Amino acid sequence: MESSVAKEVLAAGGRTGAGVPGDVQASRAFSPETLYRRYRQELLAHLQGIVRDAEIAEDLLQESFVRLLRLPDAEAVRQPRPFLYRVASNLALDHLRRCRRLPEHESEAALMELISPAPEPWDELVQERQRSALGETLGRLSPRAREALVLVRYREMTGREAAREMGISQTMVEKHLGRALRQCREMLVAGKP
Repeated sequence: MESSVAKEVLAAGGRTGAGVPGDVQASRAFSPETLYRRYRQELLAHLQGIVRDAEIAEDLLQESFVRLLRLPDAEAVRQPRPFLYRVASNLALDHLRRCRRLPEHESEAALMELISPAPEPWDELVQERQRSALGETLGRLSPRAREALVLVRYREMTGREAAREMGISQTMVEKHLGRALRQCREMLVAGKP
């Protein structure tokens, strides 16, 4: 269920005059509509977990994307997902403070713990080992497969953009990317590079 505000957020991504200059829109490496569709559900669930009210969470979600659209330098946002989570979390905290749903003796640290609890030591160890193994696997990939993976998955380029960057066809990018993903998946399943 997309609200009228959600439709405005999506519509604002494709036109100027909605508080976002045209040159900022044209220079974005990501589409607000794509980000909205990609992260809407998980951000909404995150906000509902904090404010415990679906309507308020929806409003805070919309405001998060509006703030992204109003950024004067959108290129500064290299990782839109963490940025959106931080904006949404801050909006939720502001809302909770205004409503005084949290006792006044709660410290800022306790509020942050509520929003993003620290991972368990075991989880951190597992993640560190996976990162290390993934790094080793990436080092073993052919240079072209590694480049395709980095461009498409980490720099969030389309296959066409990656092909242009690499100077090869989109089909070859897809083949290199498929090979890289297959090797990474095999590493994760086997538990070793």
